[in-house]
Amino acid sequence: MNKLNDIFNKIAKMEQNAQEVKLGKVQVELGVLQDIEKELIAANAGAIKAIDLANAAKKPAETSLKANKELLIKFQDFVKQIKALGIEAPQTEVENGIVRIKENIKAIENLIGNLAKI
Repeated sequence: MNKLNDIFNKIAKMEQNAQEVKLGKVQVELGVLQDIEKELIAANAGAIKAIDLANAAKKPAETSLKANKELLIKFQDFVKQIKALGIEAPQTEVENGIVRIKENIKAIENLIGNLAKI
């Protein structure tokens, strides 16, 4: 009977050890997951900061776009006014000014479009 009890005790001890090994394995896996989560947060910190900066850049870009569109209208009105007065504006300077403003508008619109994708 003692041998049978010894066998049962050994089996119970083995089951207990198996449970402890499983618990230890779960704790190790949880520790690994926690480490990965910390690394994930650290790895994305730069991207999150960049997104915040991109969002902050939208407002000044929109303000600049509005100002350039208003400037284009003023420039075009100026050209109409001097023509109405019979004054010839230097064509090259006028064309260059309008072209530069239109290029600025296009570049800013592209910038805002790209910022919106972020």
